[in-house]
Amino acid sequence: MTVRPVDLLGRPAAQSVRLIALEFLDEAGRALERLKDPEDKEALHDFRVALRRLRTTVRAYRPQLESSVPRRLRRKLRSVAEGTNSARDAEVALTWLRPLEAEVSKREHAGLRWLIERIERGYGRDLPHALGDARRSFVGVERKLRKGLEVYHRTVPVQRSKTEERFAAVASTTLKDQAKQLDLLLAAIASRDDDAIHQSRIAAKRLRYTLEPLSTVVDGGAELVQQLKRLQDHLGELHDLSVLEEEVRLALEAAAVARVGRIWELTLDDEPEPPAIRAAQRRRQNPGLFAVAQRSRARREMLFRQLKAEWLEGAGRWTDVITRALGPLDTHTGATGAVRRSVLRPRAIPSRRRAPRA
Repeated sequence: MTVRPVDLLGRPAAQSVRLIALEFLDEAGRALERLKDPEDKEALHDFRVALRRLRTTVRAYRPQLESSVPRRLRRKLRSVAEGTNSARDAEVALTWLRPLEAEVSKREHAGLRWLIERIERGYGRDLPHALGDARRSFVGVERKLRKGLEVYHRTVPVQRSKTEERFAAVASTTLKDQAKQLDLLLAAIASRDDDAIHQSRIAAKRLRYTLEPLSTVVDGGAELVQQLKRLQDHLGELHDLSVLEEEVRLALEAAAVARVGRIWELTLDDEPEPPAIRAAQRRRQNPGLFAVAQRSRARREMLFRQLKAEWLEGAGRWTDVITRALGPLDTHTGATGAVRRSVLRPRAIPSRRRAPRA
């Protein structure tokens, strides 16, 4: 198992980011094993989070990892993550829809129940395939990633005064750039349907996951991580409700087609039964589906108002906040000298030696 050393900040950036990436790779591997247990309801979530942390690290420190994580491997890692998106979207939708059964009217209940069962069927059908594909794909990606990350080549400078840039300096620059990008995207949000909401959520996620490994060494790091998580969750719910509304729209179309098709079959039957035809004509999922759409839209409106009041009024705040918080980190950016403050708990890195050839 990979662990972070106490002198992470003072080490060459190319080495430190590999140690962080390997730790996230270990987390993903452990979560992947848990996916085999059908009773472990958090395994998929933890696997996805570990993959997001790993992908964020690979993306944030691409120059330092270029020799170990080429473009084709980054694409494969993205494909593994995207393969579980539909299962995750279904879980989120069901979590939001099921409590509504106690709130909607009797007239609306049939459509809501139909929608829940529709999503449950798709989830039950797709989940085993998604998890199987994720396991198979990740095994190959993990092997190649680990092989690349565990070794890197250092260029020995001709002049002794020139040294490799420390991780502290690279991390500081990366975090400030990410904070600036987040501010620009938040400032661009104009409505609840704006694509900038989705892009801002991704930017908040990247800033949070890049900051997390350094949260113990920056001023107020733990609190900043929590604030970013709240912002990410807020933007994420707005995005999830937008996805749900699209699912309701598709369900409405499917329900209409199924209803007309049933009436058509009954009408053209050799011995049409008028009561059955009238019953099929009355059977509508529309009220329940419209009820879901209306509640989703109302929730999105409220969330957007909260977003404007709490997060959008102070555009530019994350750049300032992150820059101030990185004061302690910037003390480690010199080219020489000992690291004065540890990053995380001191733990030894187990050696990995090849067995001698026979």
